Amino acid sequence: MAAMQINNTQFQQWMQEGKTILVDYWAPWCGYCRRIGPAYDKIAEEYGDRLVVAKVNIDEEPQLTEAQGVEVIPTLILYKDGKAVSRVVAPKSKAAIDQFLQEGL
Repeated sequence: MAAMQINNTQFQQWMQEGKTILVDYWAPWCGYCRRIGPAYDKIAEEYGDRLVVAKVNIDEEPQLTEAQGVEVIPTLILYKDGKAVSRVVAPKSKAAIDQFLQEGL
């Protein structure tokens, strides 16, 4: 299963429920975002039973993006129990995302 595109309402609901969420803040015009996308979808397949793997289009959700302090894309943020616990900017590979998750989970 690929990562799901979410909006602010879904994000807020999951945060209130205290779910573990990995969010990729991205934009369709961002070449690097598109390049890392297939690796992120593989992460969704592998980790989907342990956490919610989602994407937020910064052009469609500017308030959420700003509220989370995202200034550079792609930025991946891991949330646990309603709080951001770690982030990585422009991960180089799937292996880098795996390592980020191993450290955060």
